[in-house]
Amino acid sequence: MRALLSHDRFWLFAPFFGLLALTLLAYGFWHMATTRISGDLAARGLSWQELTLHGFPARITLDMQAPRYRHGDIVWQTDRASATLMPFNHRHVVFDFFGTHNVRSAAADLQLSHQGNLMSLVRDERGLLRASFEAKSPNMSMRGSAVQADMSAAHMTLHMRRASATPTDKAEGLRWDVALSTKQLRLPASGTDATGMQTIERLDVMANLPARLLQSEPQSGDRLKLERMTVQRDALTIIARGVVRLAASGYVEGRLDVDLVNRRALLDALIEWGFIRAEDRRQVALLIGLASAYGGDTQDRLSLPLRFKDRRVFLGPIDIAAAPRWQAAP
Repeated sequence: MRALLSHDRFWLFAPFFGLLALTLLAYGFWHMATTRISGDLAARGLSWQELTLHGFPARITLDMQAPRYRHGDIVWQTDRASATLMPFNHRHVVFDFFGTHNVRSAAADLQLSHQGNLMSLVRDERGLLRASFEAKSPNMSMRGSAVQADMSAAHMTLHMRRASATPTDKAEGLRWDVALSTKQLRLPASGTDATGMQTIERLDVMANLPARLLQSEPQSGDRLKLERMTVQRDALTIIARGVVRLAASGYVEGRLDVDLVNRRALLDALIEWGFIRAEDRRQVALLIGLASAYGGDTQDRLSLPLRFKDRRVFLGPIDIAAAPRWQAAP
């Protein structure tokens, strides 16, 4: 050993030997981290047919073939996905999905196809802290005993953040701040549109929801706080905010303060959505005109409460439809 250390060329190559040793050591730590992370994902219900690890040394990427996740009676799977995170910061994970999402549950089966889909998750010592979901050209189909729906959009983003608890919220449990934004959202139309679909150019929603509602476990008394919702459809713009509650009757109760722009477009939308009949247009227009005159609104802008009461929906003084149910009739 002394002869080796005293050799003239040993110190010439010593830095390379040191670099090789550090690389092997770093790879060992990287491999330990990947093993821990994949084990943690598997313990939380995520499985796959084949797993490939790469990204050394800057990151950890788990490339999964046919990943599958189960939570209670909900099962999710897709063809391929990858999860990327920093080697020593496994609390932030970015998922990239390359196939159609297939979700099965007792209530319905859902399929979501797309042309590009990313999801970001950030955890802390209390669990999930933030989540973001972004999809390009999402196309969703839902089929179940109580629901048959198809919808699509040009772009969709969904952001969720664990909300700071207020004294009232603590009694209700964990709540989330949710922000949803879509462009060119296409929904089934109840009118006579030849395509059977209607387009909403813009939909932005900011709300505060109980966590169990997002887990498909709503309970009577749960409150949904709508911070702001903006809907833009052709010449009609709707802005709403307020609080609704899941009543023991199985219906939604509460009030939203609604600002409407373009009264004529509102009447067209109410007819197309099936809230009023075409032959009642003149009567409803008169009621809306009286309400706007009483409230001091302009001819093109209207502010009215949208009330959910006694199993009905009232736009100002106008009874426009049955209140939505949150619980199926017994």
